[in-house]
This record gives sequence, structure tokens and C-alpha cells, in this order.
Amino acid sequence: MFTFTIAILFFTIFNHAQCTITASAVLYGDHSPKSYGTLIFTQNDENSAVHITGTLTGLNATSSHGFHVHVNPVSNGSPNCTAAGPHFNPYNTLHGPRTANIMNRHVGDLGNLTTDPSGMVKVDINDSIIQLGYNNRSIVDRTIVVHLLRDDGGMGGFSDSNTTGNAGARILCGLIVKSSAFDIKPTVFVIFMTMFIVIMKLF
Repeated sequence: MFTFTIAILFFTIFNHAQCTITASAVLYGDHSPKSYGTLIFTQNDENSAVHITGTLTGLNATSSHGFHVHVNPVSNGSPNCTAAGPHFNPYNTLHGPRTANIMNRHVGDLGNLTTDPSGMVKVDINDSIIQLGYNNRSIVDRTIVVHLLRDDGGMGGFSDSNTTGNAGARILCGLIVKSSAFDIKPTVFVIFMTMFIVIMKLF
């Protein structure tokens, strides 16, 4: 009976544990072995936003660049960014700004990155549409792309505004790779150890 009780207790703790999924992408120039930086993608659970962080360097100074997830994977190192295919768009919607709801943007529409006078951009984005492995909105094993021009959010009136935001050529891209599928949060570990110590003292 004691063993059964312990098993039920441990199962309950882990069944309700909040787990973090992380992924990363090293961004290279199109057909180039040169790396411009690494992006980290973090999601605490399936109901939370994906947090994108990182630093990219070597871009045009004080400029905006379209930033999207494209549907196909590319190779790591000297990637062919064109091979990434179109924007990740599982719901067949029109292109839109990152702030739009899921029916008024592609899942892969992440707006723009804006560089400083040195050509560097510090990425710090939270997006509630993309996912890291929970459903058909997962961006894992797809490609993150930085474009030459500013994304007009589908409102520029150009022939490609509703498909690409008129963002121009693909200058950087990188494969999004899952880093860890199951990371128990420190709070869960503390709860687990506290319960274990209490039970050991009782018996």
C-alpha cells in the first residue's frame, strides 16, 4: 500500500508539471557559411507564448527586415534560403502583421527586426501563435528567415503584400532545431524533493 501511495503521489506531481520546450536556430547568409547569430526559442507550456531571443549582427544599419518562419527545413551551414519555400501557413490565410489574430496572418508571420546604427539587432519577441511541438503550428524543423526589406504587414498594396509582405530577398536563414523536449522547471523539482523528504521522515 505504501509503494502504491508513493507511485500515485509521484505520478500526480509529474503529470501536472509545467515543462519547457526550447529550440535554437543559427542564422547564416544565403549560400554562405558565415553565421550572423543564434536565436533561442522558449515555450513554457502549450498555453504560453513562444519567447524568441538572441542577437544578430552584420545587417544593414538602421533598417527594418521582414522576419518569418518558412515551411521547409534547410541545411545548417551555407543554406539555400530559397529552398525554405513559402511562409509557414497551415491555415491558408493571407499575410499579415505579427499582432494580427490567427485568421489574419500566417502562423509564420513574425513582423520585422530593426537594426541599430551598427547593423545589430537584439531580438526579444513573444508570439502566441507559433508553437514548439504541441500541434500543427509547431515551427520545429522549419526555417527562420530574415529578409532584405521591411515587411509591410500585408497592407502595402504591392502584388506580393498579401503573400510575403513585399519583404524582398532572403538574406539570412537557419533551421529551427529542438534543443530539449522535456525540461522540468526548478519549482517542480523543489516540490518533488520536499515531498520526498517529508515522506521519508514519516516512515
